[in-house]
Formats: sequence, structure tokens, C-alpha cells
Amino acid sequence: MRRLLALGLLAIAVAVAGCNVLFPIAPAPTQGEASDDLFRLFVRSPLDRYPSALVIHVAGGVVYQGQKNRETIFHAASPIGWRIVQLDGPAEMGGGMDQPCLSTVLDAGRIAPYPFEKAGEVDDAPPFDLAWYQAKDVHLPAGRWRFIATMDVSLGGCGGEMHQLEASIDVTVTP
Repeated sequence: MRRLLALGLLAIAVAVAGCNVLFPIAPAPTQGEASDDLFRLFVRSPLDRYPSALVIHVAGGVVYQGQKNRETIFHAASPIGWRIVQLDGPAEMGGGMDQPCLSTVLDAGRIAPYPFEKAGEVDDAPPFDLAWYQAKDVHLPAGRWRFIATMDVSLGGCGGEMHQLEASIDVTVTP
């Protein structure tokens, strides 16, 4: 009986080990980041591969890492703007945002989160057509896509000391 149980466990172990050969590329979290002397910008997704039917989740964040306890940043509609570029095709969501002079106070060492936001020129053809921009969720057709977060802020008021960072991640969408 023990020998039969041991053989059964061995067969299960071989089958599980074989799964790594059958599925060598499993989805995994992905992150990109950039920093300067005062700020760190990051962009994250819980997966680096999405089936086309699954909603794509991407978010960014800014961390003030200077000497003060708090810092006020000045920016357009958001400190982070977003773009999407198709790496294996011509599609691009070029981004853009309103340009008011807004401010945000950042606490040192704390993440200020900014979820992905759709922005850019509406194309006549998918994927970046009017229906895509109007949809709440982010879906993309099969292919390789780069999500780019750009931080563009200033200190001391709008037009003050500029800090610009760019971070990106690549995501694969499967049919």
C-alpha cells in the first residue's frame, strides 16, 4: 500500500513539474519606474499577460522622497498623464489633458496613487475609437502594448522648478 501511495505521489509530482514545460510563460505582475532627486514615478499592473476578454488594470503613483515632511506640486489636470503604444502595430493612444494650474500636497514617503485614465484623440477605427473611450473598462485587441506614465510637475508654482519623469510597462494581450 505504501509503495502504491509513493508511486501515486511521484506521478503527481511529475505531472506538476510537466506543467512548467507546457506553460512556460505564466502571467506575473509587472512594474516600471523612474526617479530623480525628489520624486519616484511608477506604473504597475497585476499581470503582464491578459486574455483579450479580461479587463486590463494599470495604475501609477508618485512618491515624494525629499527632505521635507510634505511638498506641494503644481500640475495640469493630473500629475500623471498616460499614453498607450502598440508595439507590434500602428495604434497609439497619444494622451493629453487639460492644462489648469492645480496643486497637490504629497507627504514624504507615501504613495499618491493615480489610476490609468483614457485620454487622446478619437480615431475612426478601433481600438481607440469613440466606443473605446466611452467604455469604463480598458480592453485591447491581441498584441503587445506599452502603457506609459508621464509625470510633469513643478515646485514653487506653475512654471517653477520642473520635474519630469516617464515610466512604462509592456503588456501582452492574447486572443
